[in-house]
Amino acid sequence: MDSLSNMPSRCPAVYVLIDGRTWHQGIAAFERHVKALIDGGVEWIQFRDKSLTDRQHIEIGQLLTQWTRQTPAVWIMNDRVDLAIVVDADGVHLGQDDMPFAMARELMGPQKIIGVSTHSMEQVEGAVAAGADYIGVGPVFQSQTKQFSAFVGVELVKSVAQSVSVPAFAIGGITLENVGEIRHAGLRRVAVAGVVGDSDSPGKVVNELLSLLR
Repeated sequence: MDSLSNMPSRCPAVYVLIDGRTWHQGIAAFERHVKALIDGGVEWIQFRDKSLTDRQHIEIGQLLTQWTRQTPAVWIMNDRVDLAIVVDADGVHLGQDDMPFAMARELMGPQKIIGVSTHSMEQVEGAVAAGADYIGVGPVFQSQTKQFSAFVGVELVKSVAQSVSVPAFAIGGITLENVGEIRHAGLRRVAVAGVVGDSDSPGKVVNELLSLLR
C-alpha cells in the first residue's frame, strides 16, 4: 500500500460500505458481490455489520484481504482495530465512541488508513488535529441501512468543504437523486451503501455518482 503522504491523491470519490447480507447466502454469493464492486471500479470498501460475531468478522475479513490484495481496491474494517489487525485489513474506520485515534494509530502503524466519523465541526477539528487520514461527515440524509436520531444536513457538509483539507466523505442516505446537494455544498466525495450495494449494476451506479460529483 502507498505511503499515507499520497492519501489525498489516492482517496476515491466514492467509498462503498457493505455488510454481511450476501455472506449469509454463502461465500460464493459474497465473493460475487465483492468482486462485482471491484470490477465496477470501487476502490475503497468498508465492511460494517454489528450483528456478526468476532469469528464471523475474522472469516469475512480474511476473505476480503485475499480478494483485494491483487487489485487496486483496499478494504477497511468498521470500528474494530483488533480485528483489522488480525485479518491485515488496509485500515479501520472509527466512530466517536470507538478506540481513541492515537491508540489506534500506535497499534496499527503508520501505513494503515484510519478514518473517523464526525457529526459536528468540533468533532471534525478533533479528528483532523489527531491526524485522521480521512473523515466521514454525517449523517446527511435518512439512511435505509442505518437508523439515526439526528441529521447534520448539508450545512455541516458545506462548513467542512470550506475549511478542511483532509479528504472528507459525506455519508448517510446518499442517492443518485440527492448527491447533487453534496456537490453543491462543496464536497466531491461520498460514502454510500444501499445505492451501490443493492444494485445489479454497481459499476454503472458508481460511474453515475462520479459523473454527478464532478
